[in-house]
Amino acid sequence: MEKQSIALANLLKQKYEIINYTPPYFLKKLPLLGKFYFSNILKKILLNRKSPTYIITCGKRMAGISIFIKSKLNDKIKTIHIQNPGVSIKHFDLLIIPEHDQVTGSNIIHTKGALNFFDYSELKNKYEYLRQNNEKTILLMVGGKNKRYTPQSIDYLDLSMKVISTIKNTNGKLLLSVSRRTPQKAIRILDKLFSKSLNNYEILYTSKNNPYPDILKSIDYGIVTSDSVNMISEIATTPIPVFIYKFPKESGKILDFLDDLESLGIIKILDNKLFTYKKTKLSTNKDTALKINKFLGI
Repeated sequence: MEKQSIALANLLKQKYEIINYTPPYFLKKLPLLGKFYFSNILKKILLNRKSPTYIITCGKRMAGISIFIKSKLNDKIKTIHIQNPGVSIKHFDLLIIPEHDQVTGSNIIHTKGALNFFDYSELKNKYEYLRQNNEKTILLMVGGKNKRYTPQSIDYLDLSMKVISTIKNTNGKLLLSVSRRTPQKAIRILDKLFSKSLNNYEILYTSKNNPYPDILKSIDYGIVTSDSVNMISEIATTPIPVFIYKFPKESGKILDFLDDLESLGIIKILDNKLFTYKKTKLSTNKDTALKINKFLGI
């Protein structure tokens, strides 16, 4: 969510400050209580200084904070909220919501996927040393628990078997990147099986000197688990062929999102082989910037 907020601030071409604040439980569950909420911490941070032009919040849990700030500063600022807030859209000046959420309104700008916090053309090509003998390099990006489901050990086992078969068919090197949502037990399963079954494999640890997103400059193919719209959206903006592993079988709005990207030639569904295809790059940031500028009269 922080990355999407930064991406939006950059699209607005504004200097920004990141404010880390955890709302109380009741405000996460009942955002409309933001009208009656009082926080000395936020008052010191926001209300006793020159008002910012925009307040950007992201995710339902932060919707109440946006409502709180708007109730205090009124027309001095514009509130912009990313993702479906779960309450009436009238409480926000502008909302940036993925089109697959199917929420409509005069103050809503729809995006195809999530905003991207990096520009592929500006990434640094500093991981070429990970390539070996000019072999194809494949990046596997793995997510984990989310609102829709909690993957079990068997799911990670199935993923590893599918990827091992795919890598052997491709005769390439596998790089594994996991997210904060990937359980340690799952990481152990993947790491053990990949180390045992593949000649060229390496896990990218993110605790120090996270190679992402610069690592994208040094890969030939990307494999992404279907649980994360963010991860899929980010790599979809690059020229890298991206293959989706449905983890598990998706349904509802996420399936609609994947089907849409597949029909547009942006992604392919993983089926034991990797290949180059005429990829259409996702242009969420550019399209959103044009819509925001028009809406705000910039």
